[in-house]
Amino acid sequence: MKGHLYILLGGLLFSACDNKPKTVYFDTEYSSESYSEDREYSDYSFVDTDEIVVPYREENGVKIVSVEVNGMHLDMIFDTGCSGTLISIAEANYLYQRGLLNQEDILGVSQSLIADGSIVENAEINLKEVIIAGKIVCSNVRATVSNSLLAPLLLGNEVLDRAASYTIDNVNKTIIFKLK
Repeated sequence: MKGHLYILLGGLLFSACDNKPKTVYFDTEYSSESYSEDREYSDYSFVDTDEIVVPYREENGVKIVSVEVNGMHLDMIFDTGCSGTLISIAEANYLYQRGLLNQEDILGVSQSLIADGSIVENAEINLKEVIIAGKIVCSNVRATVSNSLLAPLLLGNEVLDRAASYTIDNVNKTIIFKLK
């Protein structure tokens, strides 16, 4: 397992950033069983709607949403205070070992200012697909990989800013996204 981790981190030193288009759309036919790296984005079905309702659950004062990252299910914190999307090295390694993340997806390294005011260096990767609650599909999401195995999984503004707006309904425990 350590070998795969070193391969992933070692690849960071030899990769260049890639300007891939950022898109978001509603998918009516998506299921994790149908995920394929070779699938074209045009294979999705679209619905003429501009409002998507996504359920969340609360844990320890934070909102958790169901997300699929390159076909792998994750529960992520809906974090409007985070500029990007964050996964831990454990998730990145898992994706890499299963072929859901490859060398072309490794974009480089970056520095981040964290909540305690310190600056840390992390890997930057491209996630081919981030699908929120099986409904909102975001392609080519730039994500940070934390070196901590215990880092919380954060769905931040790199994804959230792709929507025109979102409203949190605390009574019904839903987030209503309006698409651009």
